[in-house]
Amino acid sequence: MAGRRAVGWLVAWLIGCAYAASSSSHHSSSHTAYRLPTSAKTPYVPLPKHSTNSNISASTGLASPAPVSSTIPKPDHPYVLQDATPIRSEVKLDATDGVFFQFVAKPETKLWLSLSLCSGPGIEAYNTSDSDLLKQLDMSAREAREATLVAMYVATDGRTKNPGPDSGIDSSQTGYALGGWCEVVVESGSSGKTFIGIWPPKDTRGQTGTYTMQLIASTVGSLESVATSPGLFFDDTDRRNALLTSFNYTSPAPNISLIVLPTVGPNSLSSINYFNSSFCRIFDLWEHMGVRGIQPYMNSSETSRNTQPRFTRGPDSQPQPIPRPNWNGSVGQAPPGAAIVEDAAVLETHVRKLEANSTAWLQQVRKQFYVQDLEPGSNYTAYLVASELVGAHVRHTLYPSVKFVTKRTRNCRLLYNVDFCPELAYAVPYNPEQSQEHVLGVLRDMISANYGNFSATLSAFPCESTKFGVYSSVATCDDCRRAYQNWLCAVAIPRCTDLVDPSMSAASQNGSELQGLPMPPNTNMYPYIVNRVGPKSSRQSYIDELFAPGDYGEILPCLLTCEMVTRSCPPTIRWQCPLWTVTAQRDYGTFADADSTGFGVGENGGAGPDNMRFGGAYSTYVAQDAFGHVYCNSMQVDRLFRESSSGANRRAVPPEAWVVLLGAGMYMWISAALV
Repeated sequence: MAGRRAVGWLVAWLIGCAYAASSSSHHSSSHTAYRLPTSAKTPYVPLPKHSTNSNISASTGLASPAPVSSTIPKPDHPYVLQDATPIRSEVKLDATDGVFFQFVAKPETKLWLSLSLCSGPGIEAYNTSDSDLLKQLDMSAREAREATLVAMYVATDGRTKNPGPDSGIDSSQTGYALGGWCEVVVESGSSGKTFIGIWPPKDTRGQTGTYTMQLIASTVGSLESVATSPGLFFDDTDRRNALLTSFNYTSPAPNISLIVLPTVGPNSLSSINYFNSSFCRIFDLWEHMGVRGIQPYMNSSETSRNTQPRFTRGPDSQPQPIPRPNWNGSVGQAPPGAAIVEDAAVLETHVRKLEANSTAWLQQVRKQFYVQDLEPGSNYTAYLVASELVGAHVRHTLYPSVKFVTKRTRNCRLLYNVDFCPELAYAVPYNPEQSQEHVLGVLRDMISANYGNFSATLSAFPCESTKFGVYSSVATCDDCRRAYQNWLCAVAIPRCTDLVDPSMSAASQNGSELQGLPMPPNTNMYPYIVNRVGPKSSRQSYIDELFAPGDYGEILPCLLTCEMVTRSCPPTIRWQCPLWTVTAQRDYGTFADADSTGFGVGENGGAGPDNMRFGGAYSTYVAQDAFGHVYCNSMQVDRLFRESSSGANRRAVPPEAWVVLLGAGMYMWISAALV
């Protein structure tokens, strides 16, 4: 009988938790309204310290390029390549034959062949999603894609000295310069001789001209590599500056450098799609800008923003990443010298407490690049390049490009390395005549006062008790504080951008259309921007009163910055977020792949083939894409949700549902045990 009474108490407690979570998730509340309280009676409470470590110097500049020679091989006399020595040559689009090379090595020697296009016309690719077009061309999608690309054929049998499209070369020994680059790996050659043929595209689509190309044959390892996973991340811009950050890494710092090219103009790629992975094309343009003295100035440093540490179990163990579920973001090779995993924040403090006596922590950092002297209202494309030694030679890894545009307005100014808002790295609205020190002082006082109120509320919960303070298997009170701090910074410090045409924004400009009815999904993928025009138009009154920013657009905080507090904090604080279909679309935005409820993953039309709808970078929880579009101000919550996701395209399950399911499961298990 006592056992069944215990079961009853357990179920009652679980239902109570579910009700508290439900209330906090689906009702608005004055406690979390945007008009933040500024009571002077609240004592100052120090904020959590997440140091940016921004004063650590970082290496800059590309490694010195290897000397390059040029040649035009004569017919029937293949040019003999030297190990790890780049060679440049040409092939005409209207040529009926290829350009041929030869490499001699010991039999059974592994060989890496890298082809890069340095200049030439960009041939528009066929729309391989158009089935009618493919029927008209009498090609498969793959054949249509390869028809417009420069091809490299490799033969190792000793008989095929001029390999080409009619030589019966296996597909594993054939490369197509997609994005201006390809690599073919020859595992071994029985004769010790390898023959290479470079051929113009089969279908030039009316283009004429000549390709300049660079070829490298190497037995020491791959000397050029294009990463398939993102390694460079866009933070934000203002009128003349941009902020970008690299992948996570631990000491020692890898040799990584940033290249920033105009997207249009004489110093841009002639075709952003045809040459976007071409080493020699990108490097040549960057070097040319340096010779002319028009490279943008860059200041690089290290930051712990948007990172979590790795740990070792015991003093003699090798570093191991904190485990996390798989997710279906971009996949591919890990950045060289970097941690393989970006650790989920919800695990950090919990694991730290469990492993306090046996864990050696290795702090992860990122390199951040502050790019200056850019042109207002202009488009740029940025590339991250990692350089590392392979024997006596240098290997370059090129990461997927990131596109961005500088702002036109003078009223948005970049802020980062902010100790009281460590995840903040975006433009903030304030008058350019005001000093940054004044602005930071005002913001510090505002954030500290409101954080003190919340901290006092949370202190009523027994966070440090191992018996009564464990409310989640994956979150602690430290995670709760961090989630609240990020939410507070997002709503108290607007993210500033240019004014937009209201018809090109998914946000409600005045709230008049929000009647509690379902809102249509954002199928056009417009950003959630509210124009702040005229006096007293800012969401926070002190912005207008103390900063006098003038007119600007505000990128609204992502709704899940609020929901992250719900998921990270004890149910007893009764945190409440507004409903998306009632009032949230006036104060919040959401991800580009969310559904009509403001939640969901891979909804709203999905990411398209190869994630190209989002620029090939992020496929879930898309707060910003690789085209430079920012949909809502995420404060890194998009990354946290991607890392904690299992990767399935499913709707986000409300936290109270998990509590009810858990309660039902425990009830059945305990009841069975008592029978």
